[in-house]
Amino acid sequence: MRKKNKADMYLDVTALHEEVTGSCILCTVRYPDRSKTQFIVDCGLFQEEKYQAQNYNFPFEPKDIAFALITHTHIDHIGRIPKLCKEGFNGKIYTSTLAGELMPIALTNTAEILSSSIQKNSKKKVIIDSSVPIFDSTKPLYDVDDVQNAMSQVVGLEYNTSFKVDEHISVRLFKNGHTLGACSILVTIKYRGQEPIYAFFTGDYNTHNTFFNVESIPQDVLDLPINLVTESTYGNTKKDIIKPVFDNLVIESMKNDETLIILVFAFGRMQEIKNRLKMLQDTGKLSKDIRIFSDGNLAHSYDDFYKLNAEHLNVKNFMPANVEIVQGYEHRNTILTDRKPKIILTTSGMGNYGPAQIYLPNYISRPKCTIIFGGYTAENTLGRKLQDVTPGELFELNGVMTYKRAKVYTTTEFSSHAKQDELLDLMRKFSNLKTVLVNHGDADVKKIFAKKITEEINPKHVAILGPNHTMRVGAYGLLKSYPFNP
Repeated sequence: MRKKNKADMYLDVTALHEEVTGSCILCTVRYPDRSKTQFIVDCGLFQEEKYQAQNYNFPFEPKDIAFALITHTHIDHIGRIPKLCKEGFNGKIYTSTLAGELMPIALTNTAEILSSSIQKNSKKKVIIDSSVPIFDSTKPLYDVDDVQNAMSQVVGLEYNTSFKVDEHISVRLFKNGHTLGACSILVTIKYRGQEPIYAFFTGDYNTHNTFFNVESIPQDVLDLPINLVTESTYGNTKKDIIKPVFDNLVIESMKNDETLIILVFAFGRMQEIKNRLKMLQDTGKLSKDIRIFSDGNLAHSYDDFYKLNAEHLNVKNFMPANVEIVQGYEHRNTILTDRKPKIILTTSGMGNYGPAQIYLPNYISRPKCTIIFGGYTAENTLGRKLQDVTPGELFELNGVMTYKRAKVYTTTEFSSHAKQDELLDLMRKFSNLKTVLVNHGDADVKKIFAKKITEEINPKHVAILGPNHTMRVGAYGLLKSYPFNP
């Protein structure tokens, strides 16, 4: 009977992204009567240069997707939703209530960038305010009207409340520390006469957040026979390896009368680093007379959202004293010519986009400058390039030969992803872990993490998700792996 149940109902899971960005997991439920339901978890924009062509086509029919589940509102997880709807998807988009409110901010900004880049000729350098790729195409992926149409399909759900999306499938969202509004999602599939299938999607996961408390996953969920789909962004990094350096870099830079440039992601990171600067001011380690410039329109929209939703936050006021919002080209030019010590917070976090495209080329050759990247910088980004150049080296930047005289640092202490040991601790809490499917990480990191899970957690099966293979799971775990056929 157990084998029969395995074959009668199953869930096919395929990650349609190879590594970190472009997150989209295609799920197909097959029932005993041979009917099926397809749904996706996330629908993100590819941001690595080598994968950008994949933004233009889905390896499935959008009209065949019954519903979409969204774990959080970073563009690499939601950036293709308007395109999905534009191409025929007419189901509901389920996410947390807060994420549903945040989604239009990110997607409207992205639509404006995509449209602007086409109008200005995508092959030219354009100053944009996000980590959104500039595409070589005559038509944008979508426009602002497409975003508005897609938002009519969004349904916000409360945390820790089961919701039936159709006759056989229910979902339950759990607060996740990755970002404001982020969630992990339990999908429960039931059919008369069959053992239920439980799939738990961590999404981009973190155990804590500066701005809000993260509740533990309820015990009734931890006791279920779970097929776990886990992220692995830092699957090769332990928490204790990451050493806090930010505060000391800020203090030393100001002691040396320098300009300090901090590269931030607009959502979450900008607000957290502003809060850290405020804490340094409040403890007397940073003078309130030091001018702080905040540059990046999208980041300021998120600042406003945090302020409007203060009732959801532990930190009500995260804004440091003496902050000036940069108002555009002329204001930015006065900052560039001012030699007094100051702090500049600017998007984008990896340096490729936003006002960072102005600040970095101007300041990298100045010895009285420190540059801090507040998070991960991907290959082929300006941030990675500036980190890899040897101090004092002459190198080419935007066609101009430039000396690297500024001090350049990066820190992952603000990372919103759980580390290897934290993810393993999460898995240990599940008392009946059937299968672990490793998702969302660099290819080599996923392999390292999958091996670590096998050695330390030892669930029945461990497998690595990717666009080439589909993993079939049932009520008792992994049934088989087979090549994905779009």
